Amino acid sequence: MSDMQTLDATLEERIDEAFGENTDAVAGVDARAAELLAGHDAITWEADASTFAFSYVSRSAEVVLGYPVERWTGEPTFWADVVVHQADRDEAVSFCVAETGQCRDHAFEYRARAVDGRVVRLRDYVRVIPDAAGRPSRLRGIMVVVPTGRVY
Repeated sequence: MSDMQTLDATLEERIDEAFGENTDAVAGVDARAAELLAGHDAITWEADASTFAFSYVSRSAEVVLGYPVERWTGEPTFWADVVVHQADRDEAVSFCVAETGQCRDHAFEYRARAVDGRVVRLRDYVRVIPDAAGRPSRLRGIMVVVPTGRVY
């Protein structure tokens, strides 16, 4: 295994550990992510699995992309309409909707637009949390900035 593959595997193990159990409070996921992913720019979030409206976004979103948390949680389509780069929007949203509909955890990359106009590549790791009947209920995610010239 190359050094790059080892680094990627270690990052994915840390992300998996940060997610913890589906019953953990999102604040716990955020605290673990901050500790385990120190040195990486990351955003922890939670959303409704049927509407994709964010109910929680870590304060690190303001540092990474510049948008206030209140926009993420107050505008139901903020992620798709504002954050995801227009060129990646259809593919990113369609992929997330399809995987969520199948109640499958997933990860995907897309370009994001920062408030200052920068384009930032994100790798979004998503956990689908089912309800008691096994249907997708909530989504939890950790968005990690992909350094320029690097693919996770």
